[in-house]
Amino acid sequence: MDQTLLRVLVADDDPTVGLLMRAALGKAGFAVTVVDNGSAALAEFALVPFDMVLLDVEMPALDGFEVCAAIRQSQRPKTPVVLVTGRDDPGFLARAHELSADYIAKPVNWQALPGLLLTLLENPN
Repeated sequence: MDQTLLRVLVADDDPTVGLLMRAALGKAGFAVTVVDNGSAALAEFALVPFDMVLLDVEMPALDGFEVCAAIRQSQRPKTPVVLVTGRDDPGFLARAHELSADYIAKPVNWQALPGLLLTLLENPN
């Protein structure tokens, strides 16, 4: 990774997941912003040009799908989005594909996460 920190926005309503994301990614040199809901994610996204967004799929109010759809309609629709979920059903997979979103499974492999995100950034959809 070069001198530039990669800016990652994480939205998850579980505070433990937020702390673990910040620790795993921060230790690997990412600049991490964590919010606890979809509305806050969209507010942060409007302010900062993030390199990637990680979204919990199941959050109150705006879920990960709704936030991803709003990002796709924004000024920066090509921003990589990764849905973080325990789901792998056909409906989920179809919706993720429709939104041009990658996904990672819960439980998250915290040691592998930084490398996975770097790979996704190097090889976008």
